[in-house]
Amino acid sequence: MRLSLLPITIRHIITIGLVSSSISAMATTPPLISSEPLPTVRLDAITVYGETYRTTATKTTLPPSQAPMSYHRIEQNTLKQRQADSVSSALRYEAGVDTENRGTVSIFDEYNIRGFKNYSNFYDGMRLPYDGTWNLMPQVDAYATEAIEILKGPASSLYGFNQPGGMVNQVAKTPKSSPQHEIRLRTGTHNLKEVGIDSTSKLSDDINYRMVALVRKKDGQMQDTKEKRTLINPSLIWRPNDDISVLASVYYQNDPNMLPSTPLPSLGTLYNASYGKLGANAYAGDHWNHFSKKVFMPSQTINWQINDALKFKHILRHTNAKAQQKNTYHQGFVQGSDSKLNRTAYTTDENMTNWSTDNQLAYDLFIKDSSHNLLLGVDYQKTNSTAKYADAMYQGVPTIDLAQPDHGLFSKTNLNLTGYQQKDDIKQKQLGVYLQDEMQWNNLTVVAGLRRDNYESVTNTQTANNTHKTTINQANKTSGRLAGIYHFNHGLSPYASYSQSFQPLVGNNFVTNKPFEPTTANQFEVGVKYASTDNKTKASLAAFDITKKNEKVAAVDWTKQTQTGETTSKGFEISADHHFNDWLHAGLSYGYVDAKISKDEFNPQLVGNRPQQVAKHTASLWTTITPNDKTLLNVGIRHQAGMQVDRQNSDTLPSVTLVDLAGSHQISPTLSAGLSVSNLFNKTYVGSCYDKMNCWMGAERQASVSLTANF
Repeated sequence: MRLSLLPITIRHIITIGLVSSSISAMATTPPLISSEPLPTVRLDAITVYGETYRTTATKTTLPPSQAPMSYHRIEQNTLKQRQADSVSSALRYEAGVDTENRGTVSIFDEYNIRGFKNYSNFYDGMRLPYDGTWNLMPQVDAYATEAIEILKGPASSLYGFNQPGGMVNQVAKTPKSSPQHEIRLRTGTHNLKEVGIDSTSKLSDDINYRMVALVRKKDGQMQDTKEKRTLINPSLIWRPNDDISVLASVYYQNDPNMLPSTPLPSLGTLYNASYGKLGANAYAGDHWNHFSKKVFMPSQTINWQINDALKFKHILRHTNAKAQQKNTYHQGFVQGSDSKLNRTAYTTDENMTNWSTDNQLAYDLFIKDSSHNLLLGVDYQKTNSTAKYADAMYQGVPTIDLAQPDHGLFSKTNLNLTGYQQKDDIKQKQLGVYLQDEMQWNNLTVVAGLRRDNYESVTNTQTANNTHKTTINQANKTSGRLAGIYHFNHGLSPYASYSQSFQPLVGNNFVTNKPFEPTTANQFEVGVKYASTDNKTKASLAAFDITKKNEKVAAVDWTKQTQTGETTSKGFEISADHHFNDWLHAGLSYGYVDAKISKDEFNPQLVGNRPQQVAKHTASLWTTITPNDKTLLNVGIRHQAGMQVDRQNSDTLPSVTLVDLAGSHQISPTLSAGLSVSNLFNKTYVGSCYDKMNCWMGAERQASVSLTANF
């Protein structure tokens, strides 16, 4: 990627942003944090955003109800009610989203939106880096999150390369001027023990602070596995005057124990084996297995109200992360057995550094009866990473009998990991320039955006026998979006949109012997949003049609790969939210996703099949009952159906319906107790399968109680 290809003025904007970032730091101020005590239900309540907050959908102040696209925000109060620990668990009630695709695996967040897989989240509007190799993906705990915003559909016109199904952005907790202090103690099943602290207040007239910290440990669902996490997230915001604010923040997270991905065969999980079926805690690994990760992210954000019409925003973030893994995978059953698995062992050692910056200039312009919010942005990110891989290739690796598992079979000193070794050095750069016009004329809002990206990835691979290979992949793409919504006086707001995305691929095309081109996607979406005049009822309906082209397809043995794949996804989503009275509120959603493989040169027999790990139907109901001003009770029901076992569509996973329960009670003005139970009836089920040899059990019942002091 050559910076010189871009206009000199653009390079100047980047330089100005980087220089200003060395002076100080500041950030968006999201809505006020919801305290643990139960709020009084007000049917006409609306969300109040901070003066510098900009939404995920448009990077402007346009609220979700007025945005001409599918866009939803999960507030901190809802995250607390459900006691969600991760993005994956927070998305359980989102229409058209398949979450926890690998069961209780915690080393990364993995979910499908509108039929397309997503691994990488955004944090305060910028991508959490991922080099696309192994398992090093920075995560931000839900406790340090003010809100989670879900934008569905392609978003490359603002954010560069992205999956076409959509994106998830975690909004960070930031300092407040009013004193708010919280100490939360939580315990529960799986030996859960947790302490959380969230404190914010003034340090002086122009400086506010916030300190978020958490320590959590618990047993994993899989036998003999454990999870541990420590995070600390201090931040300061300085407002030297009414026009400028500077935020400096540090996010540090240490995960010395996480749950790795160790799948199980369908025989014994989905189908009966000679010994019956395995329980939800089945595990094909060993005590030797281990995964740890550390993430360190200092950042700064500057908001500058230059004048009444002109605003500037600058974000700079550095990420330093590393992960070490010892894991096993299986290669089918021992001949003549339906319980003994052949296994091999491997290790990965990953390190990553990343610099990301986003610089935005917003200008409000009025032309006759119309207003225009013009946005010019330049963002840049650079990632350097290494990944070392060592595999025993079955040398001296004992089998495991799933019917009578022994998880202490590995010899830590004699395990030979020299069967295959590889080291990857990866350097990635992306520079994007984007322009957007948010026009409002009477009741009509139109959002039009265009972005140009220059992306380059250079991968140097070295194996133990000293073979070297350099792979260079580039993606120079232009992405656009055009969307409009009209607000009728009776509360109906129909909208339509067209948006594009692209995704770089790593590797070479077997047929052309050239580097892979990026995948591209486009979406047509129409919908309608409704809000009653008394604000008791809100609803939305969206229909979408997504086509993703240039997908990488491979022969059965994976030795040949080319780029003729295509996937289409059509469907619709319905959501509704209604306050029946002062004590009963309900929200429901339904998503229908008809995803199909529409092209595959190497495997034409797959054309017309559904991709694996994509549910055809998702539905949920979340009710809130407030019998008095001190007690709150939540009951949730979620349903999933129509997920295929594999790309061959050889079978369909059984549908599953789960019930969740949550509640809280205000003991005193400063003390409250909370309860959360997921999978209330402890249903044992297979969450998803990649194929018949790789399945993951769904999460079993997990219950926790909390005691929270707010003062």
